[in-house]
Amino acid sequence: MPMRGCDGYDERMPVYFITCHAYRSWSEGNSKGYVQRDEGLRPTNEPLAKWREGRAGQPATRFDDRQKELLLDVVEELAAEGAWALHGAGCTSTHLHTLVSFKEPACACGDVEHCLAGCAAREHAESVATRIKRIGGLRLAKAVGVNGRKWFGRGWDVSPVRGRGHFDHLMGEYLPKHRAEGGVVRVYGR
Repeated sequence: MPMRGCDGYDERMPVYFITCHAYRSWSEGNSKGYVQRDEGLRPTNEPLAKWREGRAGQPATRFDDRQKELLLDVVEELAAEGAWALHGAGCTSTHLHTLVSFKEPACACGDVEHCLAGCAAREHAESVATRIKRIGGLRLAKAVGVNGRKWFGRGWDVSPVRGRGHFDHLMGEYLPKHRAEGGVVRVYGR
Protein backbone atom coordinates (compact mmCIF):
# COMPACT_ATOMS: atom_id res chain seq x y z
CA MET A 1 0.00 0.00 0.00
CA PRO A 2 1.56 3.33 -0.95
CA MET A 3 2.05 5.68 1.96
CA ARG A 4 1.50 9.41 1.70
CA GLY A 5 4.62 11.50 2.30
CA CYS A 6 6.77 8.85 3.96
CA ASP A 7 9.80 9.29 1.73
CA GLY A 8 11.95 10.49 4.60
CA TYR A 9 12.71 12.83 7.41
CA ASP A 10 11.99 16.53 6.90
CA GLU A 11 13.25 18.80 9.69
CA ARG A 12 10.59 21.40 8.84
CA MET A 13 7.78 19.05 9.81
CA PRO A 14 6.78 17.85 13.29
CA VAL A 15 7.79 14.20 13.76
CA TYR A 16 6.52 12.12 16.69
CA PHE A 17 7.14 8.65 18.05
CA ILE A 18 3.87 7.35 19.50
CA THR A 19 3.58 4.34 21.81
CA CYS A 20 0.28 2.73 22.84
CA HIS A 21 0.41 -0.08 25.41
CA ALA A 22 -1.83 -3.13 25.55
CA TYR A 23 -4.27 -3.12 28.48
CA ARG A 24 -2.47 -3.97 31.76
CA SER A 25 0.82 -4.70 29.97
CA TRP A 26 2.85 -2.36 32.14
CA SER A 27 1.78 -2.85 35.72
CA GLU A 28 2.99 -1.20 38.88
CA GLY A 29 4.94 -4.38 39.62
CA ASN A 30 7.22 -3.95 36.59
CA SER A 31 10.89 -4.18 37.60
CA LYS A 32 11.63 -1.00 35.59
CA GLY A 33 8.93 0.91 37.46
CA TYR A 34 5.66 2.15 36.06
CA VAL A 35 4.22 5.33 34.60
CA GLN A 36 1.64 7.22 36.65
CA ARG A 37 -0.52 9.69 34.77
CA ASP A 38 0.67 13.29 35.30
CA GLU A 39 3.58 12.06 37.47
CA GLY A 40 5.83 10.19 35.04
CA LEU A 41 7.98 7.19 35.90
CA ARG A 42 7.54 5.86 39.42
CA PRO A 43 9.41 3.08 41.26
CA THR A 44 8.04 -0.48 41.37
CA ASN A 45 5.10 -0.83 43.76
CA GLU A 46 4.12 -4.49 44.31
CA PRO A 47 1.29 -3.79 46.79
CA LEU A 48 -0.34 -1.36 44.35
CA ALA A 49 0.14 -3.86 41.49
CA LYS A 50 -1.65 -6.59 43.49
CA TRP A 51 -4.45 -4.23 44.51
CA ARG A 52 -5.05 -3.10 40.91
CA GLU A 53 -4.86 -6.67 39.60
CA GLY A 54 -7.61 -7.64 42.04
CA ARG A 55 -9.80 -4.80 40.78
CA ALA A 56 -9.16 -5.32 37.05
CA GLY A 57 -12.26 -6.16 35.09
CA GLN A 58 -10.42 -8.45 32.69
CA PRO A 59 -7.04 -10.11 32.29
CA ALA A 60 -4.14 -8.33 30.66
CA THR A 61 -4.28 -8.01 26.87
CA ARG A 62 -1.53 -9.54 24.74
CA PHE A 63 -1.54 -9.20 20.96
CA ASP A 64 -1.01 -12.41 19.00
CA ASP A 65 0.71 -12.45 15.60
CA ARG A 66 -2.52 -11.98 13.66
CA GLN A 67 -3.53 -9.05 15.87
CA LYS A 68 -0.10 -7.41 15.46
CA GLU A 69 -0.48 -7.53 11.68
CA LEU A 70 -4.04 -6.22 11.92
CA LEU A 71 -2.94 -3.25 14.04
CA LEU A 72 -0.17 -2.35 11.57
CA ASP A 73 -2.70 -2.60 8.73
CA VAL A 74 -4.94 -0.15 10.63
CA VAL A 75 -2.03 2.28 11.07
CA GLU A 76 -1.31 2.12 7.32
CA GLU A 77 -4.96 2.71 6.43
CA LEU A 78 -5.21 5.70 8.75
CA ALA A 79 -2.01 7.20 7.32
CA ALA A 80 -3.38 6.73 3.80
CA GLU A 81 -6.34 8.96 4.75
CA GLY A 82 -3.85 11.82 4.51
CA ALA A 83 -3.73 13.54 7.91
CA TRP A 84 -0.18 12.34 8.61
CA ALA A 85 2.71 10.44 7.04
CA LEU A 86 3.84 7.08 8.37
CA HIS A 87 7.59 6.37 8.44
CA GLY A 88 7.65 3.17 10.46
CA ALA A 89 5.62 1.06 12.87
CA GLY A 90 6.13 -1.94 15.08
CA CYS A 91 3.89 -4.06 17.25
CA THR A 92 4.82 -6.59 19.94
CA SER A 93 2.51 -8.54 22.24
CA THR A 94 2.48 -5.61 24.67
CA HIS A 95 2.69 -2.39 22.68
CA LEU A 96 2.38 -0.59 19.36
CA HIS A 97 4.86 2.03 18.08
CA THR A 98 4.29 4.45 15.22
CA LEU A 99 6.67 7.04 13.80
CA VAL A 100 4.66 9.78 12.10
CA SER A 101 5.06 13.28 10.69
CA PHE A 102 2.71 15.91 9.32
CA LYS A 103 2.96 19.28 7.61
CA GLU A 104 0.32 21.02 9.69
CA PRO A 105 -0.11 22.09 12.35
CA ALA A 106 3.43 23.28 12.94
CA CYS A 107 5.00 23.14 16.38
CA ALA A 108 3.89 26.21 18.32
CA CYS A 109 6.03 25.75 21.42
CA GLY A 110 9.45 25.32 19.81
CA ASP A 111 10.54 22.85 22.50
CA VAL A 112 12.10 19.97 20.57
CA GLU A 113 13.04 18.07 23.74
CA HIS A 114 9.64 18.00 25.47
CA CYS A 115 6.84 19.34 23.34
CA LEU A 116 4.56 21.22 25.70
CA ALA A 117 0.92 20.52 26.42
CA GLY A 118 -1.16 22.93 24.39
CA CYS A 119 1.22 22.86 21.42
CA ALA A 120 -0.88 22.43 18.27
CA ALA A 121 1.53 19.85 16.82
CA ARG A 122 1.52 17.78 20.02
CA GLU A 123 -2.27 17.92 20.18
CA HIS A 124 -2.41 16.65 16.59
CA ALA A 125 -0.03 13.80 17.46
CA GLU A 126 -2.25 12.94 20.43
CA SER A 127 -5.28 12.87 18.13
CA VAL A 128 -3.35 10.41 15.93
CA ALA A 129 -2.77 8.19 18.99
CA THR A 130 -6.45 8.40 19.94
CA ARG A 131 -7.55 7.43 16.43
CA ILE A 132 -5.10 4.52 16.26
CA LYS A 133 -6.38 3.17 19.59
CA ARG A 134 -10.05 3.69 18.74
CA ILE A 135 -10.00 2.20 15.24
CA GLY A 136 -7.47 -0.48 16.23
CA GLY A 137 -9.65 -1.56 19.15
CA LEU A 138 -12.77 -1.71 16.98
CA ARG A 139 -10.99 -3.81 14.34
CA LEU A 140 -9.56 -6.17 16.97
CA ALA A 141 -13.01 -6.60 18.54
CA LYS A 142 -14.54 -7.37 15.15
CA ALA A 143 -11.77 -9.84 14.23
CA VAL A 144 -12.08 -11.71 17.52
CA GLY A 145 -15.84 -11.35 17.85
CA VAL A 146 -15.70 -9.88 21.34
CA ASN A 147 -17.39 -6.67 22.47
CA GLY A 148 -16.49 -4.65 25.55
CA ARG A 149 -12.90 -5.80 25.87
CA LYS A 150 -10.19 -3.30 26.69
CA TRP A 151 -7.42 -3.57 24.12
CA PHE A 152 -5.23 -0.62 25.14
CA GLY A 153 -4.23 0.99 28.41
CA ARG A 154 -5.20 4.55 29.23
CA GLY A 155 -3.13 7.22 27.57
CA TRP A 156 -0.08 6.91 25.36
CA ASP A 157 3.43 8.21 25.03
CA VAL A 158 3.88 10.94 22.42
CA SER A 159 7.55 11.89 22.06
CA PRO A 160 8.85 14.51 19.64
CA VAL A 161 11.70 13.30 17.44
CA ARG A 162 14.72 15.50 18.20
CA GLY A 163 16.45 15.64 14.83
CA ARG A 164 17.78 13.48 12.05
CA GLY A 165 20.02 11.37 14.33
CA HIS A 166 17.09 10.50 16.61
CA PHE A 167 14.92 9.68 13.57
CA ASP A 168 17.62 7.42 12.07
CA HIS A 169 18.07 5.63 15.41
CA LEU A 170 14.33 4.92 15.66
CA MET A 171 14.11 3.72 12.05
CA GLY A 172 17.38 1.79 11.84
CA GLU A 173 17.78 0.37 15.35
CA TYR A 174 14.93 0.87 17.79
CA LEU A 175 11.97 -0.30 15.68
CA PRO A 176 13.85 -3.23 14.05
CA LYS A 177 15.01 -4.58 17.45
CA HIS A 178 11.37 -5.37 18.25
CA ARG A 179 11.52 -8.28 15.79
CA ALA A 180 13.73 -10.10 18.34
CA GLU A 181 10.85 -9.69 20.84
CA GLY A 182 8.47 -11.48 18.48
CA GLY A 183 7.22 -8.21 17.07
CA VAL A 184 6.17 -7.25 13.58
CA VAL A 185 7.98 -4.22 12.18
CA ARG A 186 7.34 -2.23 9.03
CA VAL A 187 9.71 0.54 7.90
CA TYR A 188 8.53 2.70 5.00
CA GLY A 189 11.17 5.29 4.26
CA ARG A 190 14.15 7.10 5.76
